[in-house]
Amino acid sequence: MRKLVVVVALLCTFGCPKKETVVDRTVSKKGKAGETIIPSDARNTKIKEVLPMEISVLERSSIGTKLAPDGTVSESGDVFAPGQPVYVTLWLKESPVGLQTSVLFSDAKGKQLDWPRKVMNGEKTATFKLDTTKLPPGDYRAQCYWGMNIEREYTFKLEAKKKR
Repeated sequence: MRKLVVVVALLCTFGCPKKETVVDRTVSKKGKAGETIIPSDARNTKIKEVLPMEISVLERSSIGTKLAPDGTVSESGDVFAPGQPVYVTLWLKESPVGLQTSVLFSDAKGKQLDWPRKVMNGEKTATFKLDTTKLPPGDYRAQCYWGMNIEREYTFKLEAKKKR
């Protein structure tokens, strides 16, 4: 008999569904706070407005082999010859104290080739170099970091010169 009472009590406790409610506290004309309970279900609500959650900290960036006199990439490209240095320049909107920027160079399989870093100290431009003299032709990737956040990603190729 005791087991039956325990089973019935458990079924009543866990078997009854709970209703979601939102409490809307309103003040009546007499100045007393009253409560109006409004059931809510937002599962089928259609959102018509999308809010941007991403803020870009890079003004721009560029990848190439030619540098301008100020040390930034002057001509962009994505196909290079083996032996040509590959440069990546980052122009920053924000450069807070202690910021470190970097570019992770890797091959098509994700193997890290080089990861040069630079402490910015308030500077707004940084140029990074990948030496390709010992790299075979193929596909490569450069991931640009602002702190430890990936801000830009480039894919590029090293192609051997074609014989005529």
